[in-house]
Amino acid sequence: MKSKSVIACFFLIYIMTFPVFSYGRSGEQGRPSAAVVGNSYEFEPVLDGAQVVHEFVVLNNGSAVLEIEKVETG
Repeated sequence: MKSKSVIACFFLIYIMTFPVFSYGRSGEQGRPSAAVVGNSYEFEPVLDGAQVVHEFVVLNNGSAVLEIEKVETG
């Protein structure tokens, strides 16, 4: 009988503390993780005034939304 009471007490403690330890986990967003495919590019010589374009591919390997707020040329 005593062992059943001990098991019941542990079970009740587990049930009462489970919501406390799991709080916030369902809403966790994780972190974004940016990965750039080919992070540099060198253009061939062009005539003055010519427009040149190159696209860089940015992948988000994380579990949250990746926001690119600023881009600078080198």
